[in-house]
Amino acid sequence: MEQKEIHFRKKRELGVIISDSFQFLKQEIKPISKLILVYVLPFVILYAFGQVYFQKNVLSAIDLTNQEKLMENIGPFYRNVFLFLFFGLFIQSLLAGTFYTYIEAYVKNGKQNIVLTDISSKFFSNSLLALGANFVFFTIGFLGVMMCVLPGIYFANTFSLLLFIFIFEKKGLGDALSKSWKLVNTQWWNTFVLNLLAIILLWVVSMVMSVPTMILGISNSMFSSNPLSPANYPDWYWILTGVSAIISTLLMIVPFTFQAFQYFNLEERENPTIDFSNPNSIE
Repeated sequence: MEQKEIHFRKKRELGVIISDSFQFLKQEIKPISKLILVYVLPFVILYAFGQVYFQKNVLSAIDLTNQEKLMENIGPFYRNVFLFLFFGLFIQSLLAGTFYTYIEAYVKNGKQNIVLTDISSKFFSNSLLALGANFVFFTIGFLGVMMCVLPGIYFANTFSLLLFIFIFEKKGLGDALSKSWKLVNTQWWNTFVLNLLAIILLWVVSMVMSVPTMILGISNSMFSSNPLSPANYPDWYWILTGVSAIISTLLMIVPFTFQAFQYFNLEERENPTIDFSNPNSIE
């Protein structure tokens, strides 16, 4: 049975955005998975290894009872944290750049005219755009949190469409910031709920994946007379930790999809277009 093409350029209510997002992911899972498998997954696996190494060898080596040794290791510790966070930002940008390149081709060329080789030639430049946009986004969010938690939440939600706008419209970063500010503030709470639902979804999946490791940690600290150091936890604990990191990272495409649909929803409300091939766009 031939699948119906999903029209992004359309006004949608919150529930429809969510349902259409999952419908799109379900329909396009094969080509999207192929792109992610080739261009993103190897780096995600490397990121998971890094996360396991960081938890096993860096965090577990910290001894809060030895203040002298703690001060000696504070420099290398923060260096490792910075490198780990930057690599995580790179991975998120690579995933967003690849995924949004596919959506860009889907919207501009149509479902039947997508050529994966064309996407391959564009995903790297789009990933660099995503890295720049993500750096600005997290800097603004961090400064907002430093001011107070509420400004951080406000800025994070207001500029949540920055990444997609920057990649899709190919305009300057300042224009993308202004456009995100303008669009989101027409339906700020609607966008906030959408982003919050995405965060909750990722958190629930992450928690479910972490249940076995949490049980081990709790039983080790509460019921063992001789608790193990995290560095001595069994191999299956670290394997599950790595798998959980991989799945949680790849599931970022869910909020990415929400934000893409929300962009077109808000854009059509502000600057409606008429597509005579799509009766839904004619009101």
